[in-house]
Amino acid sequence: MFLQLSISGLAMGALYSLVALGFVMMWNTAAVVNFAQGEFAMLSMFLALSAHVTFGLNIWLAIALAVCATAVLGYLFERGLVRPLRDADPLTIIMMTIGLQIFLSNGAKFIWGTQPEVFPAYIGGGTLSFLNVRVSSQALAVIAVVLVLALMLHWLSQRTTLGKSLRAVAQDRETAALMGIRIDRVVGAGFAISAALAGIAGVLMAPLVFVAADVGLPLLVKSFIAAVVGGFGSYPGALIGGLLIGVLDNLVGFYISSDYRDVVLFIVLIIILLFRPQGLFPKHR
Repeated sequence: MFLQLSISGLAMGALYSLVALGFVMMWNTAAVVNFAQGEFAMLSMFLALSAHVTFGLNIWLAIALAVCATAVLGYLFERGLVRPLRDADPLTIIMMTIGLQIFLSNGAKFIWGTQPEVFPAYIGGGTLSFLNVRVSSQALAVIAVVLVLALMLHWLSQRTTLGKSLRAVAQDRETAALMGIRIDRVVGAGFAISAALAGIAGVLMAPLVFVAADVGLPLLVKSFIAAVVGGFGSYPGALIGGLLIGVLDNLVGFYISSDYRDVVLFIVLIIILLFRPQGLFPKHR
């Protein structure tokens, strides 16, 4: 049972990792902690569901359009809300992102209602068994997609002009500007990629849970804890932190009580902040 819970926890943990990677990208490019990140995932779920069920689009086309729309929303978020507050107090920016989170959550309730919706499965519903452990094909697909995305992000960061520009801006914005890097464009691209990661997490998670306007906040909280545990600013830390939080969440829900899942996760967060605030895998700068 321990192995069963751990493997199934890896699937949800991989989704936390994706959202946490978005946190890290926003922080590294603009020093912004976006507390509306979970709502981007929630909106992606609803957009894909509406495109497929309401407008009859092919499920894969609906998913692609939902992720692209979420990326555009992330760019507009940076262009319209973050960029004008570039020189504002950090608390002002934090409050702005919290306000955006509340606005998007309530906006989703107004548009799609408060009743949970079932997202159709787009991957075969079969299961694989080994060592008396049964794993759904959906969970395996989630883990595989997240690992591929992590490798693609690493390639983007190391091998492309955009990736090198993102790293340069993260290390020293002023020097990057002097070297001819268009800071506004790079930061906008970083926000779009971050929102797209949340959107992908949303459409991957949709068949595993009910689609509802209140799924964004729990996803936000657990992904934020994952980013802090892994080391805020560290991409490998966000990936590993998400997997650890997913497994721990599953184990606590089974061996202790599902009512204490969030309690235990916040205790872990407090312990990390007290004794190792740089996280388990800090980024050396």
